[in-house]
Amino acid sequence: MKKNTKIIPVLLIFFIIFLGFAPRAVSQVGVYTFHGSVGDSKVLKVTTVNNASLTKLFGPNWTDVIELFGKGAYKLGARSKSVVIGVNLSAKYDLSLYGVGVQIVAEYNTSNWHWTTGAFNSTPDSTGDIVRSFYDPTNLTKFINNFYAFWPPHISHNVSIQNAGAYFAQLPTPVAQYLGAIVWEPQWENYANTVIHHAKAGDYIFGTTYKYNENCTEIWTWDTTFGAWIGYKILDNSSNVIYEFQIELPLLPMIPGFEVSLLLVSSSIGTIGLIFFILKRKK
Repeated sequence: MKKNTKIIPVLLIFFIIFLGFAPRAVSQVGVYTFHGSVGDSKVLKVTTVNNASLTKLFGPNWTDVIELFGKGAYKLGARSKSVVIGVNLSAKYDLSLYGVGVQIVAEYNTSNWHWTTGAFNSTPDSTGDIVRSFYDPTNLTKFINNFYAFWPPHISHNVSIQNAGAYFAQLPTPVAQYLGAIVWEPQWENYANTVIHHAKAGDYIFGTTYKYNENCTEIWTWDTTFGAWIGYKILDNSSNVIYEFQIELPLLPMIPGFEVSLLLVSSSIGTIGLIFFILKRKK
């Protein structure tokens, strides 16, 4: 399997950009609220890597697939960091060409550090990386429908994380309500603050030549308090976690942007519910 160099931009952007938590909320457009302020930061850490199972799932070059999340993301213990350097909660995004007019979106400007098993450099690996998020999830669905209408007929036109990833790095709250209002692709669904992909053997990762050799489940998770993307995992066809990265919590709860007690409680409840949900779907 050769490494694919023609990954579509919306997929690549999502896998590189990681937004931070934010303690500040501002009432905005419609029923959803985005959170964000300059200086917010987040670190994600790879906590599980099962080489043998990932080889079965993606083939001998499985590290190339995992590196869709960024160079070095396949290494156990690797960490990635992001810092918000600018926030515009009323940015204009002209999508008139795709039938949704000029959208008012939340726009985040970030600096990012690549995955590393060592200390982060004193300066970021990239800066000025822009992330945009829709206020209205129905407009996100409509935009994706219209955007991919220009693609060949075999390309499905509803939303997945793989075909619309650039717009999922940061979500507004309430997260579950936002995700529930999106029209998802077949084999994709949301449960509470997660999005679940039931991949089938023979499926391709959207926009790439990489293929799933076995059935598996992919899960993306967002924090319910601030809407930040905080984790991703792959479960094999026996529901064993074979790859995962997740938020690295601070040692002290007073670090700005983190309500650790709230995050721990919501994560624990969500994980228990998600396990029952997946097991029920597999019966």
